[in-house]
Amino acid sequence: MAQRAEVVAPCRVDLGGGTLDIWPLGVLHPGSVTVNAAVPVRVRLTVEDSAAPEEVLLQAYDGSQQRLTPDDALTDLTAAVAFWFRPQAGVVVRVFEQPPIGSGLGGSSTYAVALACGLIELGSGTRDDRGLVDTVRDLEARILGSPTGTQDHWAALLGGVLSLHLEPGKSRVEPIAVDPEWLGERLTVFYTGIRHHSGMVNWQVVRRRLNGDPATHNALDEIMWAARQCREGLLECDEERVADAIRVEWAARQRLAPEVCPAQLGRVAMGATGAGAAAVKACGAGGGGCVLIWHEPERRGAIVEALRPLAPAGEVLATGVEAQGCVVTAGDAA
Repeated sequence: MAQRAEVVAPCRVDLGGGTLDIWPLGVLHPGSVTVNAAVPVRVRLTVEDSAAPEEVLLQAYDGSQQRLTPDDALTDLTAAVAFWFRPQAGVVVRVFEQPPIGSGLGGSSTYAVALACGLIELGSGTRDDRGLVDTVRDLEARILGSPTGTQDHWAALLGGVLSLHLEPGKSRVEPIAVDPEWLGERLTVFYTGIRHHSGMVNWQVVRRRLNGDPATHNALDEIMWAARQCREGLLECDEERVADAIRVEWAARQRLAPEVCPAQLGRVAMGATGAGAAAVKACGAGGGGCVLIWHEPERRGAIVEALRPLAPAGEVLATGVEAQGCVVTAGDAA
Protein backbone atom coordinates (compact mmCIF):
# COMPACT_ATOMS: atom_id res chain seq x y z
CA MET A 1 0.00 0.00 0.00
CA ALA A 2 1.19 3.52 -0.83
CA GLN A 3 2.47 5.63 2.03
CA ARG A 4 1.58 9.27 2.65
CA ALA A 5 3.13 12.03 4.73
CA GLU A 6 1.14 15.14 5.66
CA VAL A 7 3.28 18.18 6.48
CA VAL A 8 2.40 21.54 8.03
CA ALA A 9 5.06 24.24 8.35
CA PRO A 10 4.78 27.92 9.37
CA CYS A 11 6.02 30.94 7.46
CA ARG A 12 7.90 33.76 9.14
CA VAL A 13 7.90 37.49 9.60
CA ASP A 14 11.34 39.11 9.87
CA LEU A 15 11.66 41.69 12.62
CA GLY A 16 15.25 42.66 11.91
CA GLY A 17 18.41 41.68 10.11
CA GLY A 18 16.89 40.16 7.01
CA THR A 19 19.23 39.95 4.00
CA LEU A 20 22.21 39.59 6.36
CA ASP A 21 21.48 35.85 6.43
CA ILE A 22 22.53 35.66 2.77
CA TRP A 23 26.16 34.49 2.73
CA PRO A 24 28.60 36.19 2.93
CA LEU A 25 26.86 39.38 4.11
CA GLY A 26 26.55 38.28 7.72
CA VAL A 27 30.23 37.43 8.12
CA LEU A 28 31.22 40.69 6.41
CA HIS A 29 29.40 42.53 9.22
CA PRO A 30 30.64 40.85 12.43
CA GLY A 31 27.99 40.48 15.10
CA SER A 32 25.16 40.15 12.59
CA VAL A 33 21.91 38.53 13.65
CA THR A 34 18.60 37.95 11.90
CA VAL A 35 15.54 38.04 14.14
CA ASN A 36 12.24 36.53 13.04
CA ALA A 37 9.02 35.00 14.32
CA ALA A 38 7.01 32.14 12.89
CA VAL A 39 3.41 33.20 12.27
CA PRO A 40 0.17 31.26 11.76
CA VAL A 41 0.44 31.49 7.98
CA ARG A 42 1.22 27.97 6.84
CA VAL A 43 2.15 25.65 4.05
CA ARG A 44 0.22 22.38 4.22
CA LEU A 45 0.84 19.56 1.78
CA THR A 46 0.87 15.81 1.38
CA VAL A 47 3.42 13.56 -0.31
CA GLU A 48 2.45 10.05 -1.48
CA ASP A 49 4.71 7.43 -3.04
CA SER A 50 2.08 6.50 -5.61
CA ALA A 51 3.43 7.91 -8.88
CA ALA A 52 5.48 6.15 -11.53
CA PRO A 53 9.27 6.00 -11.06
CA GLU A 54 11.20 9.11 -12.10
CA GLU A 55 8.18 11.37 -12.10
CA VAL A 56 6.56 13.81 -9.70
CA LEU A 57 2.90 14.70 -10.03
CA LEU A 58 2.17 18.12 -8.51
CA GLN A 59 -1.33 19.31 -7.68
CA ALA A 60 -0.77 22.95 -6.82
CA TYR A 61 -2.78 25.11 -4.45
CA ASP A 62 -4.41 26.94 -7.39
CA GLY A 63 -5.71 23.66 -8.78
CA SER A 64 -3.20 23.36 -11.62
CA GLN A 65 -1.37 20.10 -12.23
CA GLN A 66 2.14 19.33 -13.46
CA ARG A 67 4.10 16.23 -14.35
CA LEU A 68 7.77 16.74 -13.51
CA THR A 69 10.81 14.64 -14.39
CA PRO A 70 14.52 14.83 -13.45
CA ASP A 71 15.01 17.11 -16.47
CA ASP A 72 13.03 19.80 -14.60
CA ALA A 73 15.26 19.76 -11.51
CA LEU A 74 17.39 22.71 -12.65
CA THR A 75 14.43 25.02 -13.27
CA ASP A 76 11.59 23.93 -10.98
CA LEU A 77 11.73 23.99 -7.17
CA THR A 78 9.40 21.04 -6.64
CA ALA A 79 11.43 18.87 -8.99
CA ALA A 80 14.73 20.05 -7.51
CA VAL A 81 13.71 19.15 -3.95
CA ALA A 82 11.89 15.96 -4.86
CA PHE A 83 14.66 14.40 -6.95
CA TRP A 84 17.39 15.42 -4.52
CA PHE A 85 15.79 13.96 -1.41
CA ARG A 86 14.26 11.01 -3.30
CA PRO A 87 16.26 10.35 -6.47
CA GLN A 88 13.79 7.77 -7.70
CA ALA A 89 10.93 10.21 -7.00
CA GLY A 90 7.65 8.44 -7.84
CA VAL A 91 5.57 10.77 -5.67
CA VAL A 92 2.37 12.77 -5.80
CA VAL A 93 2.52 16.18 -4.11
CA ARG A 94 -0.73 17.94 -3.20
CA VAL A 95 -0.66 21.50 -1.81
CA PHE A 96 -3.66 22.48 0.33
CA GLU A 97 -2.50 25.70 1.96
CA GLN A 98 0.13 28.35 1.26
CA PRO A 99 0.59 32.14 1.62
CA PRO A 100 -0.03 34.49 -1.29
CA ILE A 101 2.77 34.39 -3.87
CA GLY A 102 5.14 37.29 -3.29
CA SER A 103 3.95 37.83 0.28
CA GLY A 104 7.47 38.37 1.64
CA LEU A 105 6.91 35.70 4.30
CA GLY A 106 9.33 33.15 2.86
CA GLY A 107 6.55 31.02 1.41
CA SER A 108 8.63 29.31 -1.28
CA SER A 109 11.35 28.32 1.20
CA THR A 110 8.71 27.10 3.65
CA TYR A 111 7.20 25.01 0.86
CA ALA A 112 10.59 23.54 0.00
CA VAL A 113 11.26 22.69 3.65
CA ALA A 114 7.83 21.08 4.05
CA LEU A 115 8.30 19.03 0.88
CA ALA A 116 11.77 17.90 1.97
CA CYS A 117 10.45 16.85 5.38
CA GLY A 118 7.68 14.84 3.76
CA LEU A 119 10.10 13.09 1.42
CA ILE A 120 12.46 12.28 4.29
CA GLU A 121 9.54 10.77 6.22
CA LEU A 122 8.73 8.50 3.28
CA GLY A 123 12.37 7.45 3.13
CA SER A 124 14.68 7.04 6.11
CA GLY A 125 12.60 9.12 8.51
CA THR A 126 15.83 10.53 9.97
CA ARG A 127 16.07 14.30 9.66
CA ASP A 128 19.22 16.39 9.99
CA ASP A 129 17.89 19.93 10.32
CA ARG A 130 21.13 21.74 9.53
CA GLY A 131 21.83 19.54 6.53
CA LEU A 132 18.26 20.03 5.32
CA VAL A 133 18.51 23.83 5.63
CA ASP A 134 21.82 24.00 3.76
CA THR A 135 20.63 21.68 1.00
CA VAL A 136 17.31 23.44 0.40
CA ARG A 137 19.05 26.83 0.43
CA ASP A 138 21.46 25.64 -2.26
CA LEU A 139 18.73 24.11 -4.40
CA GLU A 140 16.81 27.39 -4.27
CA ALA A 141 19.94 29.34 -5.21
CA ARG A 142 20.43 27.04 -8.19
CA ILE A 143 16.87 27.67 -9.38
CA LEU A 144 17.03 31.44 -8.82
CA GLY A 145 20.55 31.92 -10.11
CA SER A 146 21.40 34.07 -7.09
CA PRO A 147 22.34 33.50 -3.43
CA THR A 148 19.65 32.96 -0.81
CA GLY A 149 19.48 33.04 2.99
CA THR A 150 18.36 30.57 5.63
CA GLN A 151 16.07 32.44 8.01
CA ASP A 152 12.91 31.18 6.28
CA HIS A 153 14.02 27.57 6.61
CA TRP A 154 14.81 27.71 10.33
CA ALA A 155 11.50 29.38 11.14
CA ALA A 156 9.64 26.69 9.17
CA LEU A 157 11.47 23.89 10.97
CA LEU A 158 11.46 25.23 14.53
CA GLY A 159 8.66 27.78 14.87
CA GLY A 160 8.62 30.37 17.64
CA VAL A 161 10.84 33.45 17.79
CA LEU A 162 14.43 32.99 16.63
CA SER A 163 17.69 34.89 16.47
CA LEU A 164 20.15 33.58 13.88
CA HIS A 165 23.69 34.50 14.87
CA LEU A 166 25.52 34.69 11.55
CA GLU A 167 28.94 33.49 12.65
CA PRO A 168 31.84 32.12 10.55
CA GLY A 169 31.52 28.42 9.87
CA LYS A 170 27.82 28.10 10.56
CA SER A 171 24.89 30.09 11.90
CA ARG A 172 23.92 29.61 15.52
CA VAL A 173 20.16 29.41 16.04
CA GLU A 174 18.93 30.90 19.30
CA PRO A 175 15.27 30.50 20.34
CA ILE A 176 14.15 33.72 22.03
CA ALA A 177 12.01 33.15 25.10
CA VAL A 178 9.44 35.91 24.69
CA ASP A 179 5.84 35.83 25.91
CA PRO A 180 3.88 34.95 22.74
CA GLU A 181 0.77 36.78 23.99
CA TRP A 182 2.77 39.96 24.59
CA LEU A 183 4.30 39.75 21.13
CA GLY A 184 1.09 38.78 19.39
CA GLU A 185 -0.82 41.75 20.81
CA ARG A 186 1.68 44.16 19.27
CA LEU A 187 2.39 42.55 15.91
CA THR A 188 0.14 42.60 12.84
CA VAL A 189 1.09 41.16 9.45
CA PHE A 190 -0.86 42.93 6.70
CA TYR A 191 -0.79 41.70 3.11
CA THR A 192 -0.83 44.70 0.75
CA GLY A 193 -1.61 42.87 -2.48
CA ILE A 194 1.48 44.44 -4.10
CA ARG A 195 3.54 41.82 -5.95
CA HIS A 196 7.33 41.81 -5.75
CA HIS A 197 10.43 39.72 -6.56
CA SER A 198 12.75 39.34 -3.58
CA GLY A 199 15.52 37.58 -5.47
CA MET A 200 16.14 40.56 -7.73
CA VAL A 201 16.41 43.01 -4.82
CA ASN A 202 18.63 40.70 -2.76
CA TRP A 203 21.06 40.14 -5.62
CA GLN A 204 21.45 43.90 -6.11
CA VAL A 205 22.35 44.27 -2.44
CA VAL A 206 24.85 41.40 -2.47
CA ARG A 207 26.53 42.65 -5.64
CA ARG A 208 26.87 46.21 -4.38
CA ARG A 209 28.25 45.11 -1.03
CA LEU A 210 30.83 42.82 -2.65
CA ASN A 211 31.81 45.64 -4.99
CA GLY A 212 32.57 47.80 -1.95
CA ASP A 213 29.75 50.33 -2.29
CA PRO A 214 30.01 52.56 0.83
CA ALA A 215 26.27 53.36 1.01
CA THR A 216 25.35 49.68 0.96
CA HIS A 217 28.02 48.92 3.58
CA ASN A 218 26.69 51.64 5.89
CA ALA A 219 23.05 50.61 5.42
CA LEU A 220 23.84 46.98 6.26
CA ASP A 221 25.76 48.12 9.35
CA GLU A 222 22.65 49.98 10.52
CA ILE A 223 20.46 46.95 9.79
CA MET A 224 22.85 44.81 11.85
CA TRP A 225 22.71 47.26 14.76
CA ALA A 226 18.91 47.46 14.59
CA ALA A 227 18.54 43.68 14.58
CA ARG A 228 20.69 43.37 17.69
CA GLN A 229 18.58 46.03 19.40
CA CYS A 230 15.42 44.21 18.36
CA ARG A 231 16.69 40.99 19.91
CA GLU A 232 17.47 42.77 23.17
CA GLY A 233 14.07 44.47 23.16
CA LEU A 234 12.28 41.16 22.70
CA LEU A 235 14.27 39.53 25.51
CA GLU A 236 13.29 42.41 27.81
CA CYS A 237 9.69 42.75 26.49
CA ASP A 238 10.53 46.41 25.84
CA GLU A 239 8.04 47.53 23.19
CA GLU A 240 9.68 50.94 22.69
CA ARG A 241 13.08 49.40 22.06
CA VAL A 242 11.60 46.99 19.54
CA ALA A 243 9.75 49.86 17.83
CA ASP A 244 12.93 51.96 17.62
CA ALA A 245 14.81 49.00 16.14
CA ILE A 246 12.17 48.35 13.48
CA ARG A 247 12.11 52.04 12.49
CA VAL A 248 15.90 52.17 12.12
CA GLU A 249 15.92 48.89 10.19
CA TRP A 250 13.28 50.08 7.73
CA ALA A 251 14.95 53.45 7.15
CA ALA A 252 18.27 51.73 6.44
CA ARG A 253 16.67 49.06 4.24
CA GLN A 254 15.08 51.66 1.99
CA ARG A 255 18.56 52.95 1.17
CA LEU A 256 19.63 49.54 -0.15
CA ALA A 257 17.65 49.76 -3.40
CA PRO A 258 14.86 51.96 -4.78
CA GLU A 259 12.71 48.86 -5.37
CA VAL A 260 12.48 48.22 -1.61
CA CYS A 261 9.76 50.84 -1.13
CA PRO A 262 7.73 51.70 -4.25
CA ALA A 263 5.23 54.54 -3.98
CA GLN A 264 2.18 52.41 -3.17
CA LEU A 265 4.01 50.57 -0.41
CA GLY A 266 5.21 53.89 0.98
CA ARG A 267 1.62 55.13 1.16
CA VAL A 268 0.61 51.99 3.08
CA ALA A 269 3.45 52.49 5.55
CA MET A 270 2.58 56.15 6.05
CA GLY A 271 -1.10 55.28 6.48
CA ALA A 272 -0.30 52.79 9.23
CA THR A 273 1.96 55.28 11.01
CA GLY A 274 -0.70 58.00 10.71
CA ALA A 275 -3.23 55.67 12.34
CA GLY A 276 -1.01 55.09 15.36
CA ALA A 277 1.51 52.39 14.42
CA ALA A 278 4.75 52.69 16.36
CA ALA A 279 6.78 51.19 13.50
CA VAL A 280 6.23 49.68 10.06
CA LYS A 281 8.52 47.73 7.73
CA ALA A 282 8.12 45.59 4.65
CA CYS A 283 8.56 41.88 5.17
CA GLY A 284 11.37 40.07 3.40
CA ALA A 285 13.33 42.04 0.80
CA GLY A 286 10.61 44.67 0.47
CA GLY A 287 9.02 45.95 -2.68
CA GLY A 288 5.55 44.66 -1.86
CA GLY A 289 3.91 41.69 -0.24
CA CYS A 290 3.31 42.02 3.49
CA VAL A 291 4.17 44.72 5.96
CA LEU A 292 4.94 44.14 9.61
CA ILE A 293 3.13 46.64 11.82
CA TRP A 294 4.29 47.15 15.42
CA HIS A 295 1.71 48.90 17.57
CA GLU A 296 0.15 49.25 20.98
CA PRO A 297 -2.46 46.52 21.47
CA GLU A 298 -5.45 48.87 21.35
CA ARG A 299 -4.41 50.48 18.03
CA ARG A 300 -4.75 47.41 15.78
CA GLY A 301 -8.35 47.98 14.71
CA ALA A 302 -7.84 51.63 13.75
CA ILE A 303 -4.67 50.85 11.82
CA VAL A 304 -6.29 48.08 9.78
CA GLU A 305 -9.26 50.30 8.93
CA ALA A 306 -6.93 53.06 7.79
CA LEU A 307 -5.16 50.67 5.42
CA ARG A 308 -8.24 49.32 3.64
CA PRO A 309 -8.63 52.23 1.16
CA LEU A 310 -4.85 52.33 0.58
CA ALA A 311 -4.63 48.62 -0.23
CA PRO A 312 -8.03 47.45 -1.55
CA ALA A 313 -6.68 43.94 -2.16
CA GLY A 314 -5.08 43.83 1.28
CA GLU A 315 -5.93 41.75 4.31
CA VAL A 316 -4.63 40.85 7.75
CA LEU A 317 -2.76 37.56 7.43
CA ALA A 318 -1.56 37.09 11.01
CA THR A 319 -1.68 38.69 14.43
CA GLY A 320 0.18 36.18 16.56
CA VAL A 321 3.15 33.86 16.81
CA GLU A 322 3.23 30.19 15.77
CA ALA A 323 5.11 28.31 18.46
CA GLN A 324 5.02 24.98 16.61
CA GLY A 325 7.50 24.29 13.86
CA CYS A 326 7.19 21.74 11.05
CA VAL A 327 4.92 18.80 11.88
CA VAL A 328 4.93 15.60 9.82
CA THR A 329 2.24 12.94 10.14
CA ALA A 330 2.78 9.65 8.32
CA GLY A 331 0.35 6.87 7.41
CA ASP A 332 -1.19 4.81 4.65
CA ALA A 333 -2.56 6.67 1.64
CA ALA A 334 -6.33 6.61 1.42
